Amino acid sequence: MTSAPKPYIVGTYGIVNHKLPGTELWAKLAGVHSQGALWNNGTFVQRDIRGKPGQISNHARGVAMDLSFRFMESNGKGVTNGRTKAITFLQQALDNWDLLGIQMIIDYWPNPHGRGWRCDRVGTAMPKPHAHEAWRKYDTPTVTGAPGGDWIHIEISRTMAENESLVQQAFTKAFPTT
Repeated sequence: MTSAPKPYIVGTYGIVNHKLPGTELWAKLAGVHSQGALWNNGTFVQRDIRGKPGQISNHARGVAMDLSFRFMESNGKGVTNGRTKAITFLQQALDNWDLLGIQMIIDYWPNPHGRGWRCDRVGTAMPKPHAHEAWRKYDTPTVTGAPGGDWIHIEISRTMAENESLVQQAFTKAFPTT
């Protein structure tokens, strides 16, 4: 699916005082469609961005989720080779980023300082933005937890975050065989 860039607008959303149902379902379905590789490590919380006092986290806006690929056999979370399966899920999700309402992804794992994907960097001629110019590899410390963080931070549009039905429809279309 080819889509034109869209403005990154998450920072314009107001702060909420509770979890948003679409965000919760999005995180749950990511776990299902990643074959259990991703699990919800946290969505809504009112706090600042880690390491940046005074800057509100987008988790407080109800649109951000942290999905871990850590394998924790003792409590049934994750799977063996979780990162590999998580990246496969991300590639398919980003093939459908507009449909799924994805605004931003931060991948804390890769050296030297992680990487980020944003909807405002998608090229109009690139059919698979996850493999092209929408990703930026960070060469300087940019996000707390990188490199080596065992989770992926995903931000979705407020429209998706507030509407479980839209999330379900989008996942059904984006992942028809899983």
